[in-house]
Formats: sequence, C-alpha cells, structure tokens
Amino acid sequence: MIELIDVRKRYRLRQVLKGVSFTVRKGQITCLIGVNGSGKSTIMKAIMRLVPIQAGQILIDGKARAGADLYEKVAFIPDRLMMPPGMKLSDAIRFMQDYHRRWNEARSRELMAFFRLDASERIGNLSKGMAAKFNLVLGFAQDTDYVLMDEPFAGIDVFSREQISRVFTSDLTEGRGVLLTTHEIGEMEPLLDRAVLLRDGVIVRDIDCERLRDETGKSVMDVMREVYAP
Repeated sequence: MIELIDVRKRYRLRQVLKGVSFTVRKGQITCLIGVNGSGKSTIMKAIMRLVPIQAGQILIDGKARAGADLYEKVAFIPDRLMMPPGMKLSDAIRFMQDYHRRWNEARSRELMAFFRLDASERIGNLSKGMAAKFNLVLGFAQDTDYVLMDEPFAGIDVFSREQISRVFTSDLTEGRGVLLTTHEIGEMEPLLDRAVLLRDGVIVRDIDCERLRDETGKSVMDVMREVYAP
C-alpha cells in the first residue's frame, strides 16, 4: 500500500499541498482528480521523490523508500515521453532494460505488438497518441507492485484513448496498485475502484466508486460537478 500522511508542499509563497492523506491499495485503480493547478502532479512527483515535501510522510508498503528501493516498487509514467527525440524506440527499451532491474522484456514485446509500435521508429517521429502508448510500454513493462500515471489521456485522440483504456482491463494491472491523475474521466470511470478529489491542495472527497453507484445511484462525474462547478 502507498500511504500519504498529512503531506504538505510549498513552492515559494504558495502552499500547494495542505495536509494531503490517502492510500493506494494493491489490486485497485485509484484516480486522483482535480482541475489544473490543484496539486495532482506534485503528489505524483512527491511519491517518486522528484520534489521534496515540507511535512508529512509517504510510505510504500510501510517504509519510506528512495533510489533503487523505490523504483523496484513503483513505476512512474509521466505526462509526456521523456526520452530524447532522436532515440529509436528499440534504444529506449534497451536503456530501460539496463536501468531497471525488474524490467520484463517479454511484456515489453507484448505491449509493443498490442500498440502496433515499430521499434525502429524514432521517438521524435511519433504522434501524440503513439508517444502516449510508448510511454505506457516503458511503465507497464516494469515488474513493480505499483504504477503511477500522470494524465495518460491528455491531448490524444479518442481511438488512442480507447486502446489505452483496454490496458486497464488486462492482466497488466492485475494485483497491482494503479494511481492515475486526470480531470477527464470519460471511458475510465467504470474501471475505477476509488476516486480521490483534490481541490486547492486539499482532499475534499475520497470515494469508493462501486459503493457510490450502489448506494446513491451517482457517478463520479456527478460528484465532480458538485465539487468543481462554479
């Protein structure tokens, strides 16, 4: 389980996270929802130790982890592909294989075939949708207990979104804890186990999605309208 306990983060004079607490459990897809600037990406980076926090704790399976210990537990898929544009997809995979001890080569080949990606293509020649798919290859081919995804659907076409969504119903997510950020639920809503709504650096709702539907008949979108409507 990933645990955030009273996490606080300040950028200069701006308090971005104001005592954020929630959990990400194995075997569940948790969606961190918020408008732009609400602190979603900061939470992802804080979990991965890419930005320091001023207060609170972030625990992975009961321990504060960093370096190789962290990356063997958690895969991070950022909001854009971070590899050099002149690099071939095959070279990027080779780099990941060398860097990550828990890289699963068979799974990377399976994902490349599923997304119909050409390993000889250069990263700079990929469309937004193809780059997003390759980003998923680099993340899900790691044999980690948790996967973090920052805005995986941002700026891509509806057909790429549908293909990426199918990953969440496959064995690639079985038994793993998935945390994704988005402000566009769309076709992902039926697949979510939990939704955590963030506003101005504060968790305002932590929702069990199935219970919400069964007990109130509401969707996550309905709750989003209540929370974020002007």
